[in-house]
Amino acid sequence: MNLKDLLKLPVSDLAARSGEELLVLVDNIEAQLEEAQRVRDWLESAIAYKYVYKATSIRSELQQEFGFIHFEDGVVKVTSEIPKAITWDQKKLAAIAETLRNQGEHPEAFMEVQYTVLDARFDEWPEVMQNAFRPALTIEQGTPKYRLSPNYRGIKS
Repeated sequence: MNLKDLLKLPVSDLAARSGEELLVLVDNIEAQLEEAQRVRDWLESAIAYKYVYKATSIRSELQQEFGFIHFEDGVVKVTSEIPKAITWDQKKLAAIAETLRNQGEHPEAFMEVQYTVLDARFDEWPEVMQNAFRPALTIEQGTPKYRLSPNYRGIKS
């Protein structure tokens, strides 16, 4: 069954199907999505191949290494984006923040600090330490998700 046919079915009709039938539908749709992604990647490669030299030339003229540039190919507007991929060395930033503090400055005026605690580590801590952190902890329910997979008892996907 393809995507369009599946969307024509009421949810109640789909829900009335057996788990095995739903699993087959999920597997078929996943295969279609993977194929569509491969086709999209292939097409995007061809588009990049077509326009890379023109975009590079325009970027060179504009002396613009990052961001958006626009140009036309007939009636088509082409937008090329090269985003900045910025990363900061967290240990070095912590050292800089400490140096600023020692000099009487407030590092928060220069940088944003975001603290996080890994759930797995928190669970391993002694209760006294967990209790000290609990006031800063909020746990909310995420969106429920369901995944179907063969139970290896005769279901063929």
